[in-house]
This record gives sequence, C-alpha cells and structure tokens, in this order.
Amino acid sequence: MMMEKKKALIVDDSSLARMMIRKFFADGFKDWELLEAKDAQDALEKSEGVFFHLALIDFNMPGMNGIDLAEKMMERQPGLAIYLVTANIQERMQLRAQSMGIGFIRKPIDLVKITSAMQGLA
Repeated sequence: MMMEKKKALIVDDSSLARMMIRKFFADGFKDWELLEAKDAQDALEKSEGVFFHLALIDFNMPGMNGIDLAEKMMERQPGLAIYLVTANIQERMQLRAQSMGIGFIRKPIDLVKITSAMQGLA
C-alpha cells in the first residue's frame, strides 16, 4: 500500500521564493505534495476542502497579510502547522502569531530552517 503524500501549502507573492521552497522540497522531501498560491485570496480559493499538514506563509503580501491568512487557515483546519516566512516582523505581530501557535522561518530561507520546522511533522 502506498503512503499518502503529505500536503504543504506555500503562499508567497514572490515566484522566486516559491521556486526556492519547491526546490528544497524536491531535494529533501520528495514524499510531500505542494500547493502554491501567490497571495491570501489565491490560497483561500485553492485550499478549499484540502487537508494540509503544513503551511509556509509569507508575512508581507499585497492584500491580506500572512497572520490574517494563518488565522483563517486555522479556523478551517485547527491543528494545522503554520510557519510565517519573513525577513522582519514587528514584535507586536510576532507575539500575536506566537500566541496563536504559529512558528517563524526567517528569510533568507534555507533547507536547514525548513527541515527543523518539519521535524515535528514526521
């Protein structure tokens, strides 16, 4: 019986950032299926009815920011592992995210950071 692939949602308005994350998964986590979205609206539409194990969400995006999107994703799927990917974040936002159980991956993103974020999802 084949193992079902784990699903990760990647949300970033930068196609380059999404491409880099896709490459990390291709190199180190072949058993994952990725769904990419370019912004919060795109993510909400594409993820309707889909169960995810992990979401990597850019903080600074046009329209809805990463924390607001994370909040909506958690309403849909409580217990979803969410990481905000950001170069800089105000302390107030960081505290809000941490109180919601959201983790952080600092940009520039690399395989080590993604790997450590995924350790608990095995």
